[in-house]
Amino acid sequence: MKKLAICGCSWASDFDSADYTNKNKEVFENSQLWQYNLGYNPIINARPGSTNLKIYTQVQHTIENPFDMCLVFLSSPSRINIAWKESDGWNLESKFQWGRTDIVNNHAPEETREYIAKYYNEDLEILNSFVITEAIYWKLKQTGKPFMIFTNAFNYYIHNDWKIFQQPEIIHDGPEKLIGIPECQGKDVPNHLSLKGQNLARELVLKYLVDNTT
Repeated sequence: MKKLAICGCSWASDFDSADYTNKNKEVFENSQLWQYNLGYNPIINARPGSTNLKIYTQVQHTIENPFDMCLVFLSSPSRINIAWKESDGWNLESKFQWGRTDIVNNHAPEETREYIAKYYNEDLEILNSFVITEAIYWKLKQTGKPFMIFTNAFNYYIHNDWKIFQQPEIIHDGPEKLIGIPECQGKDVPNHLSLKGQNLARELVLKYLVDNTT
């Protein structure tokens, strides 16, 4: 069975990708998640809370290891990378894989909210994510292996003059949009989807897999 590497934030993560105490009685194991029902052997490099920079490091890790195809699910560019302490993990030694990230809202810790108030610029973060997306695209293109990049939560921020998003490997879609359907929402599930949401996400992704491999 072909190895399908999957990179992204929580929307593409599984029960093994983070310390997760599951309380959901409907979706409680990896075999129920959409990533495990595409007809491939999934390699889940996605991690909850990932910024697009963190997703870039996942793609680099993917390229350094055996895989047959890669799917990338972009995150919202409003997320930020935290690097004002040595313990935040953004260093060469770890290949930047363990760098701390955070969200930009009232759930962020006090120190992060203070940083946001003083230094955060959403337009700059959006530009950074655009540059990162370009880097992800060309890294995967150079492997010669099939890949797709789903805009997912980045879809709301794309500028019309960014030509990279016009490439055939860029898919303006993703499982993130399903969260707007109440019956698709799954509490205490790593990718936030109920069983119905898992099935719809599988159909969504499988459609593009079939269209791009036939």
